[in-house]
Amino acid sequence: MSVPDAVKVQVPATTANLGPGFDCLGLALSLYNSVELSLSVITEVEVAGEGAGQLPLSDANLVLQAAHKLATQAQVEVPGWRLRQDNSIPLARGLGSSSAAIVGGLVAANQLLAANIGLPQLLQLATEMEGHPDNVAPALYGGLTVCGIEQDQVHCAAFPAPEGLSVALAIPEFEVSTELARSVLPGEVPFADAVFNTTHAALVLAALVSEDWPLLQVAMTDRLHQPYRAELIPGMQEVIAAAIQAGAYGAALSGSGPTIVAFAGHEDATISAAMRDAFQRRGIKARIVWARVSGQGARVVPELG
Repeated sequence: MSVPDAVKVQVPATTANLGPGFDCLGLALSLYNSVELSLSVITEVEVAGEGAGQLPLSDANLVLQAAHKLATQAQVEVPGWRLRQDNSIPLARGLGSSSAAIVGGLVAANQLLAANIGLPQLLQLATEMEGHPDNVAPALYGGLTVCGIEQDQVHCAAFPAPEGLSVALAIPEFEVSTELARSVLPGEVPFADAVFNTTHAALVLAALVSEDWPLLQVAMTDRLHQPYRAELIPGMQEVIAAAIQAGAYGAALSGSGPTIVAFAGHEDATISAAMRDAFQRRGIKARIVWARVSGQGARVVPELG
């Protein structure tokens, strides 16, 4: 089998949790990073777009860590890589930038080395690196994914992208690391809160699969993580409430934040202004980006792959 000289992979952003589906639910979004990977004698890295000047230009780069992991899995020794990243997903904003890097590296190396590792195993490798599957799964599969881990084995169900959804992303200027966002979570929660989130996560899934948008507003309420993370994100509750009052189907913290995600039937300037103004009242500047749910997960761009 011939091996390509270079591979380009496009990976979508993701929004995870969707309110109550903590570490379980995720959606792929039409905002993309691209990874161009080839073999080299020495490692060379170039980063453009988001993360330029911040991301490491060495083997410490997360894309290359994932590529190395894939090569090890395939039992192939690689002396070095040539990598170019072109990033549209902002860093540390709860939109799956690290998952996109991991998935991009795994998928590109899998294609470049002709390793033929299937999606379930790629998901397993990605989850081992990321620590939880809710962002890496939609980045791989696209659309809507539901994941769980049982005895270190990742189980995933993928659903087609819900049609008729536009996604407003209120992205504040400041960053929140996943590690910090997890550090504020309690070790235990009240039984009633656990029951509340179990039922509401099921309702979110039902609303998205059946495209029952009125149900989505009720379903996206959360008690497991958002109340505890509010201290890290000034205005979080106000932005969510403002989006819903302006006509959004539902709204929640995107992943570990600080981005707030809201769903609507179309791009709506009223929703944009409401979310932006709610952040502004807390002295926080935020930009609004509209996206769609992407039915396509990580894919090899044909002209290079």
